[in-house]
Amino acid sequence: MSRLTRLSPQAIRAMYGSETDQALIMLLTVYDPVNNTTIVGRMADSFTGRLPSLTTDEEIVYGVTSRSNDFYFLPMEITLPGEQETGAGQCSITLNYASPDLIAAIRTTLTKPTKILLELVLSGSPDTVEASFSDFYITSVNYDAQKISLSLDMISLSREPFPCFNFTPGYFPGLF
Repeated sequence: MSRLTRLSPQAIRAMYGSETDQALIMLLTVYDPVNNTTIVGRMADSFTGRLPSLTTDEEIVYGVTSRSNDFYFLPMEITLPGEQETGAGQCSITLNYASPDLIAAIRTTLTKPTKILLELVLSGSPDTVEASFSDFYITSVNYDAQKISLSLDMISLSREPFPCFNFTPGYFPGLF
């Protein structure tokens, strides 16, 4: 079953309508590469207002609050994979904001494939997840002064050798 058939009518209207009262927002959750249960950061490609818990007198922080979690607003765009005969193509996310702090965090944190969670919500109801994509990993990162590009891939067990041993007398003496 396609993910499109599971979306609400409001989400489909937000995706394909020329003028809608709600926007489709992508939420990106990045996990720790060492421990897949620890969250390193949360980002959103749009905002619904200020984040009061993170706003100070010196700095105003915009973002989305979804299910009591604050997602920072960072302008980003996603490139979906094309259809290929050899399997799933690569997906990428481009963050159109590169600060020295963010680049330093990427250098220290993203040292090996890092699990992410992509979710789509509507701006009018950010607590309701319209679609969720949880099997992607950040496999490589490229950055320059203006943007950061994250290459996403799915860990494919079909590429792993099976069985991992050869049927030789050393490994399987009962067969010979």
